[in-house]
Amino acid sequence: MRPDPAIPGLSPAGCFDVLSHRLADVLVAPARRRAIRDAARQLPPVPRLALEIRLGGGVAAVDGAVDLHQMITRREDDPLILRHHLDQGGGAWAGAGLTGFLRDWAADEDGLQDRFDQLYLEWDAPTDGAGPHLPALFLASDLRFEAADSRAARRDTLRRVVAGLRNAQDGRLSDALFAVVDGPVSIGHVGVMSGRSNAIRVNYRGIGPADLPGLLGRLGWPGNVAAVSGHFAALVEAADRVTVGVDLVDGALQPSIGLEIFCDHPLPSARWDRILDHLCRHDLCAAEKRVALGEVEATIAVDDADRPWPAAWILPTIRGPRDAWPMVRCHVSHLKLAIAADGVAQAKAYIAAEHHWQIGHGRPAEVTLPAGLAFHPRPSIPEAVADAVGFLLRARQQNGLWGDFNRINGGCNNWVTGVAALALAATGGEDARAGAAAALQVLCGRVRPGGGWGHNEIAPVDTDTTASIIKALMAVAAPESLPVVAAARDFLRGHLTDGGFQTYGAGTAIRFAEDGVVDTGWRASHACVMANCALLLPDRLIPLLQRNQAADGSWRPYWWRSPAYPTALAAEALAAHGDRAVVDRAVAWARRQDPAAQSPFRAAAIARVLIAGGDRAGAGDVLAGLLSRQLSDGSWMTGADMIWPRPDQMDGHMDFLDVPDDRRIFTTAGVLLAFAAATACT
Repeated sequence: MRPDPAIPGLSPAGCFDVLSHRLADVLVAPARRRAIRDAARQLPPVPRLALEIRLGGGVAAVDGAVDLHQMITRREDDPLILRHHLDQGGGAWAGAGLTGFLRDWAADEDGLQDRFDQLYLEWDAPTDGAGPHLPALFLASDLRFEAADSRAARRDTLRRVVAGLRNAQDGRLSDALFAVVDGPVSIGHVGVMSGRSNAIRVNYRGIGPADLPGLLGRLGWPGNVAAVSGHFAALVEAADRVTVGVDLVDGALQPSIGLEIFCDHPLPSARWDRILDHLCRHDLCAAEKRVALGEVEATIAVDDADRPWPAAWILPTIRGPRDAWPMVRCHVSHLKLAIAADGVAQAKAYIAAEHHWQIGHGRPAEVTLPAGLAFHPRPSIPEAVADAVGFLLRARQQNGLWGDFNRINGGCNNWVTGVAALALAATGGEDARAGAAAALQVLCGRVRPGGGWGHNEIAPVDTDTTASIIKALMAVAAPESLPVVAAARDFLRGHLTDGGFQTYGAGTAIRFAEDGVVDTGWRASHACVMANCALLLPDRLIPLLQRNQAADGSWRPYWWRSPAYPTALAAEALAAHGDRAVVDRAVAWARRQDPAAQSPFRAAAIARVLIAGGDRAGAGDVLAGLLSRQLSDGSWMTGADMIWPRPDQMDGHMDFLDVPDDRRIFTTAGVLLAFAAATACT
């Protein structure tokens, strides 16, 4: 929600003014800044801007070039702002063909906004006294989660739009470009580069390192596959995802290629460090530019006394929506490794600044329906399970794992993979179990010395992650994993204390951004972790669980906002141990809850408590409600309510950060586990 677009002020140029104070001269030379700002003033007044900055050495004139980017979405008032800009005579920068498409898209002609919910515009580096060049337009066109008829319709629209932008009678995208799309591989974006001989760029996502040579071979790509594969494998291991872009000129594939590298967490972080280490080892990123990138990240508010707010933004700020606070986020959105025909590589960084209104400042963000998805109730549990399994299998990352909870410390992949693999194995389906086994094989290669896992490959080892992975390995029952399971059990035993069980052991090093942080809260005994580990060390942890049950029948969480998930884990462990009285108190707690008012994740946990206590009818009502809330891609809405307490906080949840499962993996796995438990009962 933004003010009326006729109000002057909010603009890409203002975003650049804010961002420029975060940019060291080594990233953007002072001599270039005026040309960049002048060019930004001519763009649609959607308050977003990104800069494409070369990271290496090389010829100074080329190395210092800075390209401009702008993302325009179907959300908020972007289409209205774009339409107003064009009606007021803006758009001379676009050329007739692109202007016509932008008008149609802004008016949502033929449902174009449904087909392409995001547009990316890219201008080559401006020079003093010159306006922006003709931009490239990139259309977001990920087809992984759509039904076959919807995919076909979007593909036809994509071909028609590309032909129109190129003013070509024969502008069809070759069938070969689509023929390689299979399984997790999809076309993420298609771009028409008007300023570069109308070249077409096709960007593929979901490619595993082992599959890259075969895919490029099927495309008939004429470049050096071996040279690209080494970089690709190293980057996939470190990043959340790496996409592959190939170019066509007059229908012929070019030997150049681009690898775009994404991490869903702020820089600096240890995961970004691994990527930048790779680039620096290959002399693709200058050391001083690497340091400067780490200084970009900031969220700037209007009342920050030491950070300037653009004067032209004062009126829009005053007239902005009520109960909102204006913010600008500056960050490194992603990196790119461009490899030319001669094999020479160049690394680039994309640095973005975006104005947004923080609604309800200081409260958790409202969960909204993901773009392009709708509620799609399934008629039965088997159909819901099949579609949820399909979602999870498609959502695996290129490194073979699942990732979620990306707001904290590099995100969670080891832990989330353990839970997702357990959910898949519990369904009993052949494809599901195969997917679980493949992911767990990757995890077996990540086990730390001493037998445990951290929530990701750079986090300190913890008992909660380790227990989740052990349970998944036991469910798949791969013989080669038995030594790993035995070592991990020993790791868990090392965290038993007199009367408690630690999440992080005394000997585990935990690093924080500031020195001298007190971490007694994180190293304490937590009932939610104890519940997850109980059946792996039943002789010690079952009695602890019995003593830690709250008076209302639940178990108090430390790492969660609500007691639903810990209570489900505890009830299942105690039911397996045969403790009816304690489980009955948990069931009484579950019956007092209103599942319809809860997130799908919490509702599924409530159902698991009822199933553990033998209340099949009550659980059936909850599960029926979950059938009606499933999304069209097979997932359920974000709802896993993990929190990140302050390290010295023992309990009480007085100071913490909300960390939702932004990719919906953990919620979907939790619902699958509830369905699997119900099926096992029958």
